[in-house]
Formats: sequence, C-alpha cells, structure tokens
Amino acid sequence: MSGELNRDYEICEEIGRGRFGVVHRCTSRSTGEAYAVKSVDRSSLADGLDRELAELEPKLAQLAGQGNPGVVQVHAVYEDEAWTHVVMDLCSGPDLLDWVGLRRGAPVPEPVAADIVAQVAQALALCHRRGVAHRDVKPDNILLDVAEDGEGEGSPRARLADFGSAAWVGGAEGGRAEGLVGTPHYVAPEVVSGGEYGEKADVWSAGVVMYVLLSGGALPFGGETAKEVLSAVMRGSVRFPPRLFSGVSPAAKDLMRRMICRDEWRRFSAEQVLRHPWILSGGGSRAMEQPT
Repeated sequence: MSGELNRDYEICEEIGRGRFGVVHRCTSRSTGEAYAVKSVDRSSLADGLDRELAELEPKLAQLAGQGNPGVVQVHAVYEDEAWTHVVMDLCSGPDLLDWVGLRRGAPVPEPVAADIVAQVAQALALCHRRGVAHRDVKPDNILLDVAEDGEGEGSPRARLADFGSAAWVGGAEGGRAEGLVGTPHYVAPEVVSGGEYGEKADVWSAGVVMYVLLSGGALPFGGETAKEVLSAVMRGSVRFPPRLFSGVSPAAKDLMRRMICRDEWRRFSAEQVLRHPWILSGGGSRAMEQPT
C-alpha cells in the first residue's frame, strides 16, 4: 500500500511528529499540489487503546472534516496490514503554540483571540454534531494560515488538526467516551477522574487555549510533573492573576469560567460558546466600532 501512496504522491521532507506517527510534506503527482501525509506504523503500537485510536483516526478525521472549514481536511487514506497513511491539507503557517511563543509573553488582543476561539468553537460544534469528540484540543493541534499582507495584527485562519485521540460519541442518546486521553495541562477533570465523559471535555480544553491566548502563554493549572498537573486540574477552579489579566475584560473572564467549569453539566457546549456576548461582540471590537 505504501507503493500506492508513492505512485500518487511524491514524499518530501519531514515536517512534524505526533504521538503515533510522522508527518511529511508531499506533492500530488497528477496536479503538483502540496499536501501533508501522516504515516503511522500500527504494528509498532503495543497498547491496545493506541492501536484502536490509530485505526479510528482516518475515519473520524474524515467524518469531522467533511464540510467543516475549521478542520484540516483529509484528501486520501492508504492502509495495509501495518501502515496507515493519511493525506491532508498542508497549512502554511505555524501552530498556535509557536505563534503565541513568537509574541514573547505579550497577550493576544481580545478581538484576535475572540476570532480564534470562535473558529475553534465552530469547528468543535460541527464535530460534536457529527458525534466526534477530538479529546486533545491544545495549541499544538491548532494549525494556522497567517496572512502575509503585513497589515497589522489580523486574525489568522485556525484549523483543528490531529484526530489521533478522537472518539465516537454519537448515537441517538449521545454516546460517552472512556479512557485517560489528552494532554495534562488541557485535559478536563472528568477525563482524569475515570469513567465516562462526553464532548464537553473539548470545551474545557478550548477554554484553556483561550486562557493561554489572553495571558500571553500562561496556563491555569501547573505542576512539576504530569501527576501534579492532573491533581491541580482535579482540585482547582480557574483564577485570573492580576499581573496577567488586569487588562482582560470581564466578558472574556466570564466565558473562560463557563468553559473551564468543573461541573460538566454546567459547562458550556461549543454552541453556547458561539452565542456568548464576548464572541458575538468580536472580543469587544464591534462595540468599539460603533459609529459616533
């Protein structure tokens, strides 16, 4: 099957690595268009959950991405007994983690942050409507296309990537996922505590992303080890240190509290995030633009 991939695409340099596989740049031999291809050697995965996730990833990524502009699109899948190769969009810019890092601790302006959070929430809302929970929403998995016009601080286009931890939570009555999956600083408390949980775990993670944007890179729950971070997630309620958040609006803090909410039943859904006044006002930009 790798032969079929090489027949259709020229494989170029490595551009990234994920938990399961390696990502290369590739070029379509028929059109010359550039893509990314993620290759996973399933035979090297000893853990049963990892094998299951690797097998589900292309199916759930295609389901989540179909007609969803906020998700990196899958264009082709090649599989054999051992390998899975997923050909997908090649994003031109950095991931959100690198983009925030380039700001050297400066917070992202609220109108720009609101646009990014709205794009992520819209992508998640469509995923959840189709029964797909991403389960690893974090800045590293949000890829950007940054405009190169050099005009000010325009908002980049943000797209959700890497469905390697995704789960099916669809079904007539709403399915539930299981398993400690995700990244410690971004994972929701119900995931840490064990048992079943739903798609709102993604909203908690998106709330932590929003916190990172508005704080200039700080995280709401810390620790020296993964265990300490997870303990902080289980114990803590979100706080806004004045040295980081003195300039952040009450509306933004209100939305973060509703997203990073320990009670899953009280936490906002992705659809509710999109209806919050901070999002509807463009992070306050529309209020500021009212004519005098």
